[in-house]
Amino acid sequence: MKKLAITLTALTLALALAACGSTAGSSSSTASSGAASSSTAQSGSTETVDTSDLTTVMDALFDGIAEDQMPMLMPQEDGSKYAPLTEENSEYNTGMAMSAYKEGLCAEAAMSAQAHSICLLKANSAEEAAKLAEDVAANANPRKWICVEAERTVVAYSGDTVLLAMSYNDLAQTVLDNFKAQFGEENVTVVKDEASADMAMPEGGDVTSAP
Repeated sequence: MKKLAITLTALTLALALAACGSTAGSSSSTASSGAASSSTAQSGSTETVDTSDLTTVMDALFDGIAEDQMPMLMPQEDGSKYAPLTEENSEYNTGMAMSAYKEGLCAEAAMSAQAHSICLLKANSAEEAAKLAEDVAANANPRKWICVEAERTVVAYSGDTVLLAMSYNDLAQTVLDNFKAQFGEENVTVVKDEASADMAMPEGGDVTSAP
């Protein structure tokens, strides 16, 4: 009888130890899983701008510009905000044939009396972007509107994306700043940043008229 009691006690202790070990292992596994999930959630919480999508980039270019400072854009038949560059409108908007690049978008003022046009071009490759930007800088016409000229023309590129901004001085500056913010200032090359002849300062900075 005494031996039976000892045997039952031993079995009870063994079962208790096994249960504790299982619980500890389960708790450890749950903690590890929770830590992994937390780490994944934290790493996935970082927001990045998809610079491969020209519409996303274009939206960000106008960030911080008040509505009353932004010209009304040319409405599109399909309801989209920006006009796709095509064989028909590419040279007018950028000075380049459509065959010179992969795709493009343009945000053009609805009124021809407002000299405002922001274009984004996707080069065929990052290696071709520098040459495309130089060609755009040489051929884009800031006087393409009737009786008006863009106050400032900016051409810049990063990776395979080329920016052409022909607009009012402050607007062009904000667009350029936002372009740099998206791609990283150190990754952006400005090929052209030029004021119109009417906006240019005379030598010596004296803007008064001669008597």
